[in-house]
Amino acid sequence: MKDLPPSPEFDPRKAYHAIKSREGMLAFTGFELTADTDETTEGILKISAHRAPYRGDTLILTFIIDADPGRLEKETLTRHFERLETTVPAMRMGADYEGFNLTCLDFIGGVKRWFIKELKLSYRKPIAQTKTLLERDVLPQLGRILNCRFEPLEWWPQARPVGDDEPSPDWIERPGWKPLKSFLNWWRES
Repeated sequence: MKDLPPSPEFDPRKAYHAIKSREGMLAFTGFELTADTDETTEGILKISAHRAPYRGDTLILTFIIDADPGRLEKETLTRHFERLETTVPAMRMGADYEGFNLTCLDFIGGVKRWFIKELKLSYRKPIAQTKTLLERDVLPQLGRILNCRFEPLEWWPQARPVGDDEPSPDWIERPGWKPLKSFLNWWRES
């Protein structure tokens, strides 16, 4: 039997970048979250979608919060987001809602500064009106569950190539979008 060459070392950060950069970005928005400690923090919500052949759609909501020292600690944010695990199953997240998966992504690849939580909402059929579903059903319910206020959604142009998930510079300079600018700088450097 012929010996196989050694496999390259697995780099979780590169794998994370590869997965997240290929998502079909739909929209993004800023939000202000108030924790149980009455502390507030700002974050960015990236919304993307995945369509599986012969199945329904999955909405992927990625919450990105700067957890730099002097801000809400990751432990506080983790406890705050745990309420999704018990509340989302009972909520109506639109027609044909099937289930959810909640994943903490900041443990992947040694991401220390950022709290990154991903919520995947699965639907039995393709979503006909994504904008209506998000604005009428999903975001208002998540706002109540997480005690946060979302800014109006900024819809991603559909003509952008896959992997071009970076907002234009004019959005980055808006007040309240400092976490996005900081996150994008970290993303480019890693």
